[in-house]
Amino acid sequence: MFALQPQIIGLGAFVGVLVGLTGMGGASLMTPLLVMMVGVRPVLAVGTDLVYSFVSKIAGLGVHARQKTVDWRTALRVAMGSIPGSLLGLGALTIMQRRMDVQAVDRIVLHLLGIMLVVVAVTMTARMLMPAKLPTLWTSDQSQKLVLPIGGAVVGFIVGLTSVGSGTLVVVLLTLVTPLPAASIVGTDIAQAAMLLAASSTGHLLAGNVDLGMTGNLLIGSIPGVILGSKLCPRLPERPLRLSLAAVLLVSGVRLL
Repeated sequence: MFALQPQIIGLGAFVGVLVGLTGMGGASLMTPLLVMMVGVRPVLAVGTDLVYSFVSKIAGLGVHARQKTVDWRTALRVAMGSIPGSLLGLGALTIMQRRMDVQAVDRIVLHLLGIMLVVVAVTMTARMLMPAKLPTLWTSDQSQKLVLPIGGAVVGFIVGLTSVGSGTLVVVLLTLVTPLPAASIVGTDIAQAAMLLAASSTGHLLAGNVDLGMTGNLLIGSIPGVILGSKLCPRLPERPLRLSLAAVLLVSGVRLL
């Protein structure tokens, strides 16, 4: 029976507002908060966050699809690597769960999560300090056919293990490898993330790493939170907010190491 959990709803609303304000991926915020504030086991936090993120991405994908800011060919190329990569990450996690005790697996996932939070925080800061227009490294169609799936596979493997990286890291990949405009980079990233999260969240669901009741409570809070954050966004300075969040992620990542 589904039960309302005010603490989890409040957490979902908090993350939703921040996502609406900054456009940051919720996974970078939600997973560490579930672990550090709610006391959820790292493996369960990862699986629950993946399902929550998948539902959230579907809503965002609908908006970008209507606005025609999705380059489906590029999204599919990234997904060709990210989907099998995420399943490999889940497979590695499943093997660890079978061969190691629960505490040892949780410690490994916790350390990996800490590493990824530091990487995401540094990546966010670097993107804000970089020039608005970066030179693309591989502009030919032939090069992108190779580089995008490889980059996607690396990100997918990390997402399968930690739930973090499907947004921030792929945006950097698309910025460096494709000549897409900023709006299309965001829309294309959301499209590939929806495909990636569909596969990885299903895998974690089948592996028993998801609390569906918690997922529902997170969504109850986050949906109005995202709407509120989006409305407040034009009234608040974006750069200080992003730098502050990057600092919080960096501190959280170091604490988890």
